[in-house]
Amino acid sequence: MKFAIIIPFYNAEARLDISITSIIKQSYNFAENIQILLINDGSTDNSSSIADEFARKHPDNIVHIRIKNGGPARARNIGLMHIKEGIDFVGFLDADDVYSLHMIREMARFAEQHDEINMMVPPFYYLDDYGSRRKIGMHKLNTRFEQGSRVIDIQKEHQAIHFYIGGTFLRFSSLKHLAFDESLRFGEDQLLLTKLLLTDEKYGVVADIGYFYYRDMKEKKSLVNKSWQNKSRYQPFMEAVYQSYLQESKAKFGEVIPYVQYLISYHAKLYFYKENVYFREVLIEDEQAAFVSCFQQIFSEIETRFIWELDTAQVVKEMMLSLRKNGWPIQFETAELTDVPVVTMSKKWHKNGHAELICQVEEARMEFPGDGFFAVKTLFATKQASVVKRKEAQRIWDVVVRPVGSISTTKIKLRPWELRGKWYYQNPEKKVVLEDFNLTAEFREKAKRRLKLKRALNQ
Repeated sequence: MKFAIIIPFYNAEARLDISITSIIKQSYNFAENIQILLINDGSTDNSSSIADEFARKHPDNIVHIRIKNGGPARARNIGLMHIKEGIDFVGFLDADDVYSLHMIREMARFAEQHDEINMMVPPFYYLDDYGSRRKIGMHKLNTRFEQGSRVIDIQKEHQAIHFYIGGTFLRFSSLKHLAFDESLRFGEDQLLLTKLLLTDEKYGVVADIGYFYYRDMKEKKSLVNKSWQNKSRYQPFMEAVYQSYLQESKAKFGEVIPYVQYLISYHAKLYFYKENVYFREVLIEDEQAAFVSCFQQIFSEIETRFIWELDTAQVVKEMMLSLRKNGWPIQFETAELTDVPVVTMSKKWHKNGHAELICQVEEARMEFPGDGFFAVKTLFATKQASVVKRKEAQRIWDVVVRPVGSISTTKIKLRPWELRGKWYYQNPEKKVVLEDFNLTAEFREKAKRRLKLKRALNQ
């Protein structure tokens, strides 16, 4: 089975060689089975020389194509035009990311077993540092791989969404009548992938390999900020991308299927993250009103349950639901409080053997009802959590979503001999066990997973 890998790049001298080398070193025979298309999108740094050198060393397998700067959609389309005859699958790799050693071998094996599948994807991992300290994080959508390599039917698993091109492998024949929309500066990849998925309704997930995405936090944050400072990222994006999803789904299925409803909800939550604070700065008031009205129109076709299903902060869901219900002007509404506080639970390990159990309180609470509290019971003691309240109001855009004095978190500090027990919430009427925990075992498993990922990266 033959593969072509398209790498668009612009001023990528820092890591382009690492990305290309991760393909050349594949356990699947490079010389016989793999073509690399390096699409130079108007680079002005030394990355052109790096690409030239690889093309010189591997003239039968690597092509360096220079074009004027036109963005990733155009670069990928030009790459597709230069794929040689006999290629079965096209993979996409960004110029500062890497494939694990057996990526293409496992993709080939899966494709041979599932000749009906036109799309295959691997697990996706973040590299937050690239030096002596490498911190590896897992993408939230990697839960799709917990059952191993398999075929996913989007009609049966609406939460198994896929919308990013990095690491994706597409059957070349399925792309004959598709292209990346060059008029878009954002979302051109997810638009193409969603069109393909709505046609096929199935795709493959290939476990036990990895696509490693490097995040230079300072540099990437700057690029992300710039994208949210672009007017086209708001109403134009929603109309071009989200509306297209709705139309494509209705055209084929006669309705907006759950997969599309969840996909739009999952992606739209990004507008309300604390890092994306440019809504008021970028858009004048008429544009703000138009964006919110567009949001309301789109989400009028999405059931509220798909917003509640999102794995994100409750304030984000509340803002999305408020816009869906109230439109413009923004009228933020909090959800009704529950009997047992809604929390996101996490653990923090310390080098001295101590640990901390943390509950991020999701609801808008000033106090816990009936003198309720969070606590743990270990073999040695019962410990009640300390409560941390906000000293500053939490805001989305300029809207206060959690006031000063509302509960932010609860924390329980544990000593080395207190790492096993029950974590619970209690009030005069009930006691609810949240988790039986064994932090020593969890730490070991976490260390094993981290070691496995580092080995995959360094192979």
